[in-house]
Amino acid sequence: MTALSLLIHQLGFAPPGRDPVFENLETSFSTGRHALVGRNGSGKSLLGRVLAGLIEPTHGQVVRHVELAHLPQRWPAFGGTIAAALGVDRKLDALQRIEAGSADPADFHTLADDWNVHERASQWLEQAGLPHDLSRPWESLSGGERVRLRLNHLFELERHFLILDEPGNHLDRRGRQWLRERLITHAGGYLLISHDRALLAEVESVDELSPRGLRRYGGNVAAYSMLRDTERQAAERQWNQARREQKALERQHHDEQQRLVHRQQKANRERANANLPTILLDRRKQRSEDTGARLHTSQQLQQARQREQLAQARSRIDVHRAQRFDLGALAATHAPLQLEGVIPPHGHDQPIDLYLAPGERLYLHGDNGSGKSSLLAAIMGRLAPRDGRIRGGERVLLLDQHYGLLRDEQSALENLRALSPGHSPTRYREYLAGIGLRGERAELAAGLLSGGERVKLALLVLDSAREPYDLLLLDEPDSHLDLDSRQLLEQALAAYRGSLILVSHDVELVAQAAMDRELRLDKPLALIARRE
Repeated sequence: MTALSLLIHQLGFAPPGRDPVFENLETSFSTGRHALVGRNGSGKSLLGRVLAGLIEPTHGQVVRHVELAHLPQRWPAFGGTIAAALGVDRKLDALQRIEAGSADPADFHTLADDWNVHERASQWLEQAGLPHDLSRPWESLSGGERVRLRLNHLFELERHFLILDEPGNHLDRRGRQWLRERLITHAGGYLLISHDRALLAEVESVDELSPRGLRRYGGNVAAYSMLRDTERQAAERQWNQARREQKALERQHHDEQQRLVHRQQKANRERANANLPTILLDRRKQRSEDTGARLHTSQQLQQARQREQLAQARSRIDVHRAQRFDLGALAATHAPLQLEGVIPPHGHDQPIDLYLAPGERLYLHGDNGSGKSSLLAAIMGRLAPRDGRIRGGERVLLLDQHYGLLRDEQSALENLRALSPGHSPTRYREYLAGIGLRGERAELAAGLLSGGERVKLALLVLDSAREPYDLLLLDEPDSHLDLDSRQLLEQALAAYRGSLILVSHDVELVAQAAMDRELRLDKPLALIARRE
């Protein structure tokens, strides 16, 4: 029998002056393998930080029965060394002074008998495939190298319950396989906040966070998807039935009102022609008015109940309704891309010769640190290659791993206006509503949006463009996207007809995108045709 790791009771969080992100959550987690899923912006990362004790909830409580460790989805910019980023720099400095002959008690207190700290940190580097240089700047590492180092550190905490927020992001295929193996063998259990289908296949339960709260699904992602499809179909049937009942009720009320009007008109004619006492005629009139009042009250109650049923059906279908997702409908331009003896700014050190024809699609891949992101940055013109020449179109759009085209301090609405000028205020709102950013959320600073919302906002630049781009560069666009949005991205990539270079470690996404060729940044360099 597994032990209890976390207990959540009436948990809620609301930012100052804003509506609750979530409230009244009730659940528990054992030392087993658990997953937390939900739409982008639903509050998963925030909930993970609350569970880890990094943020205090607005109300409710989290009872922690074990030690916890947390891997964040995003890290702030850090200008220090690898040792400092891993939190071992002070111990390493103290160890070095002690080995040099220091007898300062402060150094021994800092080291805290952790005499193997250098060996352990060097082992983290080795497992991440990095040179044994703890003084190297943290910012010089690729996203995948940073994740591997952080995870190596956490997996050393064998009895800790791990809360891992998108740990597969930026990992190459070998890194993802390594992560799956480490998760399976981690004794302390974990809560995986992820949309990675391969990682979710290994969990024992899935909790979905939505505006209706937490819903637990037994089994892995396949069982979750099956049950969710069943619920989606049931919600659509309930919605359609509620709409039919509303229309039938409207027709019934219309007919009842018409019959009442006819009776009142008939009574008025009889009153005018009847030779009856006034008191009797007044009583008939009063009864008719009372009947009309009772009918009006009854109809109001029926309409209120029907509106409530319709609202409930709408809320159920909204939980499952996919957001609109597109990569634009503009025709591809006719500017090719040509690389002549190009050596990327970082990583790969062999010259690359490449001709990308208009409308051609290239899959770019390689291990973490091989130089994929820096090659895209060179094509974009942000970085200079170490050698060679790049010739291409003037309108190139790069969606990098860090969403560099977005300004974090500006709202989603302001970002879209700046990046895609020329639309009406209403049209901007419509674009943002299509990716789930409605009302006040469209005015939220981009830096406060979830990772998936930031990806979709960046991709929206292409959808809303008034002029076609010569080339689209996508660096792991599937990172942070929820399961529904990943499927929509696959469909959008398959339908896109412009020139495209895609970097992704998701095998299914690449297969659905139907790439023409692939460029593998290995030794030796390989350029391979993927389809006839």
